[in-house]
Amino acid sequence: MTQPFFRLPFSPISGKKNSRIARVVLTALCMTSLFQPAQAGEPQGISRAEADYLQALNLACDGSKPEALRLLAESLRLQPQNNPAAALTFELLTELRTNSSLLLRGHKDGINYAAFSPDGSKIVTASEDHTARVWDARTGRQLGESLKHEDEVNMAEFGPDGMRVVTASDDKTARVWDVKTGKPVGEPMSEAHEMLFARFSPDGKLVATGAEEGAARVWNAETGKPVTPPIRYHGKVFSVNFSPDSSRIITANADGKTEILDSKTGKPLLNPIKHQNNIFTAVYSPDGNSILTASADRTARIWDAKTAQPTGPEFHHGYWIWMAAFNRDATRVATASWDHTARVWDSHTGQPVTPPLQHADSVYRTAFSPDGTLIATASRDHTARIWNATTGEPLTLPLRSGDEATMVVFSPDGLSLLVTYKDGTARLWNTPPKETAPPWLADLAEFASTQVRYDMSHPPQMDLMKKLSESLQGSDSRDPWEKFGRWYFLESDVRPVSPWSTVSLKEYVDGLIELGDRESIDYAISLSQNIPAWMVKLVPLRAKFETPPQAKQPVGDHD
Repeated sequence: MTQPFFRLPFSPISGKKNSRIARVVLTALCMTSLFQPAQAGEPQGISRAEADYLQALNLACDGSKPEALRLLAESLRLQPQNNPAAALTFELLTELRTNSSLLLRGHKDGINYAAFSPDGSKIVTASEDHTARVWDARTGRQLGESLKHEDEVNMAEFGPDGMRVVTASDDKTARVWDVKTGKPVGEPMSEAHEMLFARFSPDGKLVATGAEEGAARVWNAETGKPVTPPIRYHGKVFSVNFSPDSSRIITANADGKTEILDSKTGKPLLNPIKHQNNIFTAVYSPDGNSILTASADRTARIWDAKTAQPTGPEFHHGYWIWMAAFNRDATRVATASWDHTARVWDSHTGQPVTPPLQHADSVYRTAFSPDGTLIATASRDHTARIWNATTGEPLTLPLRSGDEATMVVFSPDGLSLLVTYKDGTARLWNTPPKETAPPWLADLAEFASTQVRYDMSHPPQMDLMKKLSESLQGSDSRDPWEKFGRWYFLESDVRPVSPWSTVSLKEYVDGLIELGDRESIDYAISLSQNIPAWMVKLVPLRAKFETPPQAKQPVGDHD
């Protein structure tokens, strides 16, 4: 396996106490790369294409994006294939064309969990503000009223038909909701302690829940009535997951064991799977033949679902493994750890597929893209990242917000990544094309660099760009890079808000204006800075929120 040019050692970093060190780590992370071996006459271990990319990545991290684009163009010309410069170029060109990713606005507190509907048309989010909300994944607009609880909502997911949502809350209930009406379905599913987890069975007939003080249970999804008695443990039940055929459930809990239970009776079917500490994750493989567990004992492991016996070596981290996930064919495993890394492993050999995917603080979540080529991570360091799932190459700059990244989930088509944050925001980021970049991408990157900062030594090639624009606009190719190129050259009033979106930037801004609150108007203004006609409409709307200065009384005019 190709090794990275720059590998980071593990170092426990507290984001607040050692923010300077954290910045150094993130800068170094920006420079991590995997490239083809050096060519004859080049420095050993690094090619010119790699050197250009590394420098561009470092400049982009520092905010010097015109210079970064120029170096990315050079890198792409030297190495068109298997070059992460293409993904970074996609990101920087998208950002220069419009400073918007689709933003889900409305929550007043941190978002704990998020999920797409099976068809990808909707998103549900669960928040500390006592609500879950359903959103149109195309427009980012909230659909219907908020789904309200009396306390923090820890989890929310769609049923297999996309018509219902289940929520779990600290108000000690889980609820099923009709997505179209926003009304509860059946009775509240109640326990004596906070509900941490709720999930539909694959057939949609049952709901499994896990509670704060050691109770798991299965419920009828239509009526809300219990199907099994409480399944008692001494500590938290972190998750309860169904087998693909809905006949079994597996629990992950603070007792350090995973039980395999009959979903209709709650009775154990096999001896429990055991770790030496809390088990945070227990999931079935897509085919139902294996079970993957992740534990505070710093290990994750795969087990035979029919015998509950281990089927391979352990996967090790330096601290708690908070979650683990299979890819679609269960040939690989991703783990997320409090040792500040995520890892990708070969599920059969237990060997690492990638170098550690390094963050500056604990990694909370990780997710494979539907086709398994990408992996996303969410971290306490306030960033999410997208990586190549085979090489470990970082494919984006850190997707940053003002608080911890809590969730990453790919859309079912793999074109978008939803990231949620503790500051109550959720954003949809477009994923870069996986295909080899066309030759014109280097030309476009170089041209874009001149549009941000003019340099007499690098004059813009206007004739070349005119020909490229005409060629792309005259094409109906479905190639992702061609689609991106057509998007780039569209005028702002018709251009979609992002490359893979179908909503124009104007429609998006009009939607923010329709919402009418101060934050929406401020965000609309930030998207309209270069479009005077839109600003003429927005500035008076923003002025309504300004507090007029109090008139001063003339001296000597007092009573």
